[in-house]
Amino acid sequence: MTPKPYPKSKRKAQMNKRMTLIIGTVCVNGLFFCSDSEEGSPSGAKRQVNKLFAKRGSSWQMIIGGAGVGSLCDIAVQRIFAAADKRNDDFLAEHETIIGDEMRKIYEQYIDKAPEWKRYDRDISLVIGLLDFDTRNMLLYKTEQEILAPVQDQFACAGTGDTIANYYLDRLFHDFRPPTMSGSIPRLHEAEALLQYVMREAKQSTGGVGGNTKTIQVSFARNEGPCYGTFGVGWEGRQPELESLFHHFWLDEPNPTQ
Repeated sequence: MTPKPYPKSKRKAQMNKRMTLIIGTVCVNGLFFCSDSEEGSPSGAKRQVNKLFAKRGSSWQMIIGGAGVGSLCDIAVQRIFAAADKRNDDFLAEHETIIGDEMRKIYEQYIDKAPEWKRYDRDISLVIGLLDFDTRNMLLYKTEQEILAPVQDQFACAGTGDTIANYYLDRLFHDFRPPTMSGSIPRLHEAEALLQYVMREAKQSTGGVGGNTKTIQVSFARNEGPCYGTFGVGWEGRQPELESLFHHFWLDEPNPTQ
């Protein structure tokens, strides 16, 4: 059932909403996450915020990206990181239970007991990546309400524009990845190049996703922490236009339907 819109008189009480696009990917040599960097307020103002966070343990690294109500995303990240610190030695073995418990507590405290219009407005979604130094294993999750759901693909999206992003990721990370079109899993530097195109297309097709794109990547090197960055100045303008990618085909085949 579609939730009823809440009364106009209550809209000023709306919390800051992150009209966000979070993308997390599993690569050959690590995890690569990116997100936009704008947050909208109830008054219509925008500000730059961080939506990606990383935590390093004794034998693991974790990245979390949060979409939805900004304050609740931040609370969720802080609580998951605190629980991971507390259970550092056995966190990897019990991580699904630990993260799931924290998400359940957040929904019980802030969402489930709230009025219907607040519950709808306060929903959040996290993309979580885990890297195990000892086994060189990587795991990707996405939360759906309080549920921690494993992701079977090597990528996951959350937030505004995730339908468009998933469409492109499914092709760029699978059958149609250049130059060999082999569909093999990309390396970190390849993922960055592919995600620049995906983010540009998603941002152009979706309202509310703005600001420069921030990134975090972690690798299997034990002596290296998370690497924070951005796509840099002018990255959107360097992406090829979609029509240019198949324009030569239409020139060679003027009547493709015949």
